[in-house]
Amino acid sequence: MSLQPLRLTGGTKFTAGLAGILTMTSMAAGWGVTALIFLPTGPGEPLSSKLLYLALALITSVAFVVVSQLLVRASLGRFRTGGGLARFFRYQLGALGVGGGLGLGFLPAMLGAAPVWWVVSITAGIGLITVSALVFRGDRRRPVTAPPHPGIGLASGVVVDYWSGALPRGAAPSLAVIRFADEAGRPRFARHLVRRNPTTLGTMGQVQYDRGRPEKVRSFTNGRPPFAEHPPQ
Repeated sequence: MSLQPLRLTGGTKFTAGLAGILTMTSMAAGWGVTALIFLPTGPGEPLSSKLLYLALALITSVAFVVVSQLLVRASLGRFRTGGGLARFFRYQLGALGVGGGLGLGFLPAMLGAAPVWWVVSITAGIGLITVSALVFRGDRRRPVTAPPHPGIGLASGVVVDYWSGALPRGAAPSLAVIRFADEAGRPRFARHLVRRNPTTLGTMGQVQYDRGRPEKVRSFTNGRPPFAEHPPQ
């Protein structure tokens, strides 16, 4: 938690948008991994060449995840909520899963397979896409009435700065700056990766923070809290 007001600068927005673009681009890496796993090697093609391309596709997938995480962490900075990073990681896995599902769906066309394998492959692809797309749903959590344990503090927070990006949600992370008051009544600020729409300037919510480490904010949940220790100042 910062004692000084935070803002979403141009650099912050650029790094967050780039992280979103890389995350959605990683679907191509997921597609490549699926295709290389199931595509057979040609008569004159050694197995080692297929394994090499598969390893490159896996390395590329990991690189997309790591670089996007670093960009998001850079955009949020030191004073941030922790739950948004975990959710963004699930977005990344979801994008890879969607790419893998698309790869399964197009696999019969690449193999020239029999009709029955078209049905099996397309069904499996749709199933994988459906499961992967579930992570892009909005957060369904609600404000709690009491701290989960004594080390957690609750406070009423309000969004004082907000940026939704130019791309669809999930492609570009939506960022917000949350203002709330700690136990001593001092105004605090933290950057937040939006977990649930709609979020705009003035959106009320509940902040959970670590009492032992006041700079560590765990989460921000949209909705008027039924219990809050300190209203925003």
